[in-house]
Amino acid sequence: MVTELTWLALDIVRPAGQITKVGWGPQPLNFSLDPLVQKAVTLQGSYSHNWTIWEKVLFLLSNRKIDVHPILNRISPLSKWRETFEEMHSGAIVKGVLKP
Repeated sequence: MVTELTWLALDIVRPAGQITKVGWGPQPLNFSLDPLVQKAVTLQGSYSHNWTIWEKVLFLLSNRKIDVHPILNRISPLSKWRETFEEMHSGAIVKGVLKP
């Protein structure tokens, strides 16, 4: 699944566009990154935490010290990605999750 989504991102990104890889994935990719070069695409990673922070978050969640429901406003099917992005952009919702 991860490899398919990465390949899809490379396929649909516009020339001089950007792909941001969030989270970890299996290694190796098993396909060429040449389309990235061909389109002059910027590829960047997003790293938002370290293990110590992750352990604290898990502790807080498991002990019901934080409630994510106020910020997790929408869980939508992947087919509704445009509406979800528009709602986040407009500020109607804070966080949208897309499920395949």
